[in-house]
Amino acid sequence: MQSTLRDWAGAGWADWLFMLALLGLGIALLLGVALRPAAAAGTILLALMWIAEWPLAQSTSAGTATSSTNPLIDYHLVYLVVLIVLAAFAAGDTWGLGHRWAKLDLVRRTPWLR
Repeated sequence: MQSTLRDWAGAGWADWLFMLALLGLGIALLLGVALRPAAAAGTILLALMWIAEWPLAQSTSAGTATSSTNPLIDYHLVYLVVLIVLAAFAAGDTWGLGHRWAKLDLVRRTPWLR
């Protein structure tokens, strides 16, 4: 995956998509709305970021040490679990606008938007 991810890095379309994904994820988490789709998208985003850093590698393509302290678990995976827990326990209902969001007709018809 290294060559593919290096090709994407710095490309205008990839930068825009990444920043828009982070914006959408941040707004959903701050407001406490659409936590299920945000958790799904955030899981994909964080998994791709984990793969891009690839903590299992002992050295980079240039031959220098990666300085990875744990070969499996790093902050991307911890944040991924936090996203899933926030969505699973409907944290937006307690700390955000999730309760109001759930009363919208669109969300009632399509509960996965909750």
